[in-house]
Amino acid sequence: MALPRLSELIDQADATGFLRSVVIGGRYGNAYLLHGPAGVGKGSAALGFARALLCQKTPGGAPATGDLFAAAEPAGPLLDDACGVCPACVKTGDLQHPDLKFVFPVIAEDQKLEETIADVMQAVREDPLYVFAYEKAASIRLVTTRELLRELAFQPYEAPRRVVVVRDADRMREDQYSALLKSIEEPGASTVWVLTTSRLARLPATIRSRCQRVKFAPLPEESIVRFLEERAEMKRTDSALLAALAGGSLGKALVLRDVDFDDIRDQALALVDQAVKGNPAGLWKAAQGYMNYGRTGRETLRRMIEFHMLWLRDLMRAQVGAPAELLVHRDREKEIREEAAKVTPTEIRRRLLALEEALQSIEGNVSPDLTIFSAMVRVGGRRIGEGQWPPHAAARSEY
Repeated sequence: MALPRLSELIDQADATGFLRSVVIGGRYGNAYLLHGPAGVGKGSAALGFARALLCQKTPGGAPATGDLFAAAEPAGPLLDDACGVCPACVKTGDLQHPDLKFVFPVIAEDQKLEETIADVMQAVREDPLYVFAYEKAASIRLVTTRELLRELAFQPYEAPRRVVVVRDADRMREDQYSALLKSIEEPGASTVWVLTTSRLARLPATIRSRCQRVKFAPLPEESIVRFLEERAEMKRTDSALLAALAGGSLGKALVLRDVDFDDIRDQALALVDQAVKGNPAGLWKAAQGYMNYGRTGRETLRRMIEFHMLWLRDLMRAQVGAPAELLVHRDREKEIREEAAKVTPTEIRRRLLALEEALQSIEGNVSPDLTIFSAMVRVGGRRIGEGQWPPHAAARSEY
């Protein structure tokens, strides 16, 4: 069984503690909204919560009395998490329970939609470390939500209630939100909605206001390192680099397992050389080459910026005398310490602000080529628009 239980999630005690208190209380809200950074366990928690709600050994999870072959009351004490062994848990653990509906964004043409969804479901069943990653635009399709709403008009098949898990609920069209609103607002006693999002502001206020919110926090680096070593069987040096690059996101660390970090890092840091030389033409050509003349996705650009931010973090650590094992780019320790002796904390902060704004630009409609060019010019010291930065350590777009 690939799906975890709530007790198996790492370092989300507050969120999972609240969800388990809901389970043991036996009184469920109409909808729950799990929100926080990407890759910190919201999707796993949503499915684990669904397993607990449908488990036959939790309050309210006993089989419907119409089932002639099931006991009317669960045997033993009631639990606040899925037991993992009852018939309902076996089915939910393999995403085969008829009363568990799992909806998620996909990248596929309409004629291949069913095949793509089936492939993703099978991958989730087979790989306990499977991560939903969207290199291109992905969305929850209208036909999927229409079929779901039609099915919700009927009573659950086996359990007293049906649980609908919508992953990355912010990836819907406006008309889909309108269609879901009434069902979320008045689902009846037979349906519980569990939504997740990493972009809370993109969900309509009408949806957010009708859900109980459960906030998830970034994971500590050491927890990610330990997980990668124990579960993904990675070396300490590789797991430490991944954990630092992931920025508290275990999902991002798992996605980057097979990436050639040295090559990508060297390409990313080489862009600064052209900017430092004050050669706009050379920088533009290098940026075009890095982005493969418009064919490289925004995730690659985001990764490049994150490498630069980790480099700046190493500079700050070197300035306060941090040992080599605390440096992400420890293989270039000599270069880091030499540069750290030349730059000031104010200059590092200025560069970080430029990179933070570039990360926000990626989420909009700004051209990736222009984003990388502008960011590298600022990082290189040209100080374009420097006087417009606020005095606080935050991005200009936040003010």
